[in-house]
Amino acid sequence: MLAVANRVPVSRRYRLLFVVALLSAATTVARAGEVDTEHLFGFTTGADTGNVGERELESEVTDRFGKQAGSYNAFSQTYEVKIAPVENFQIGVGTALAYFGISGAPGLPDRQQTTLQGLSVDLRYKLIDNQRGPFSLTIIAEPRWDRLDDIGGGAVNGYGGTFTVAIDKELIADRLFGAVNLLYDTEASDLIVAAMWQRDSRIGISTALSLQIRPALFVGGEVRYQRVYSGLGLDTFAGQAVFAGPTTYYQISKNWAVSAAWDFQVYGKTAQGAGLDLTHFERQQVLARFNYTF
Repeated sequence: MLAVANRVPVSRRYRLLFVVALLSAATTVARAGEVDTEHLFGFTTGADTGNVGERELESEVTDRFGKQAGSYNAFSQTYEVKIAPVENFQIGVGTALAYFGISGAPGLPDRQQTTLQGLSVDLRYKLIDNQRGPFSLTIIAEPRWDRLDDIGGGAVNGYGGTFTVAIDKELIADRLFGAVNLLYDTEASDLIVAAMWQRDSRIGISTALSLQIRPALFVGGEVRYQRVYSGLGLDTFAGQAVFAGPTTYYQISKNWAVSAAWDFQVYGKTAQGAGLDLTHFERQQVLARFNYTF
């Protein structure tokens, strides 16, 4: 499936991915009664953790493309099962497939490859609820194991995780929602071919708004800033980037939802002072997500 998908021109394919939620809005009038903010804001996550006993199947397609030169396309599709066993707590287990299409990108080997990317666990606990406090606040821990370098696609044994603080608030009742994320990510990777270890870390902040323009249909935008370091403890600055772009979310029915985001690197800088950081990041990042809750 991945190989077939990548025969479609990038710009056309991901324009279609981004508007899939809007197209679904035109074909159904179903709506949900309660807004679930977890996937409302694109790459930025909301603070919801689901209702007690609720189960969720999630598939997320992400593509990152564009380097200094040549052709670069890093495509992944994740599959995750989530459950909320008790109030304010959700746990998820997932796996991912990855495709790397690299040709002539500076500093990266040419590669055409589709394979298993890794495994992950998603633990979410809501500390503050919007109904009882000024906003909702959830802490998220995502330990993972990777068998591929996420930039070049080389073989690794990678052990890492992301820690996120997610805050969201209903700014205008049933109409406008906002979110802020703070994140810290770290990974130690055994580079199998090079027979050496690589250690990296990053911090970031993102903010997003989402507006309900008709029942169960939301459009908005987000801005994300990330800094990358060598070393597990933010040891040596390597680069930074700012991404911004539109988002959309549609609750097709009580059980089905679809969301999408398309972010562009609008500012970036490496430790050497380049105009954009296209070493650690890409020019564009696209996301399409499908959820089934039962």
